[in-house]
Amino acid sequence: MADMAGTGEGGGPADAPGTGQNGRMPHRPSLRALAVAAVAAPLLAGCSGAPVYPILASVAPAAAPDAVLASRSVDVTLSTAVDEDVVVTGGMIFSPYFDRLDAIAVDKTVVPGEPLTIRLPLGAATCPAGEGPSSAQLVLDVGGEELVQTVLLEGDHLATLNSDACALVPINQG
Repeated sequence: MADMAGTGEGGGPADAPGTGQNGRMPHRPSLRALAVAAVAAPLLAGCSGAPVYPILASVAPAAAPDAVLASRSVDVTLSTAVDEDVVVTGGMIFSPYFDRLDAIAVDKTVVPGEPLTIRLPLGAATCPAGEGPSSAQLVLDVGGEELVQTVLLEGDHLATLNSDACALVPINQG
């Protein structure tokens, strides 16, 4: 029998998208299958030639440059966690203290043993600020392969900058 105007094969109501027979949700995969997948994924990634993370050090110092309120940026000092040059082609800041901006082009090379400082822009201050860590999401070129890595930012510089910026915003006494 043809499915007509919202009816199922038997003439009853059609199943909603993503549901099983008679509108019931399909069964969830068992925890055992998830555990096997969690163990197998890293093993299979090693077979496929996937890169070993971290490529850059997973935590980086962040400092506010002079005139930061005018430039709304932060300096992030990167170092490699591998024994080869890493080209940082782009980056952006994720922070509960500032609005997110689109990634910018960077095109700087981090050489093993030689930390590199890059400047990334900050969005408008979020007043009141949220909670949580701040990080830089970086686009890397390693051996001709484009990769993305998140690096946590050390220190409370962004919280301080946010506090200073929010202090300049007039409070709306509606």
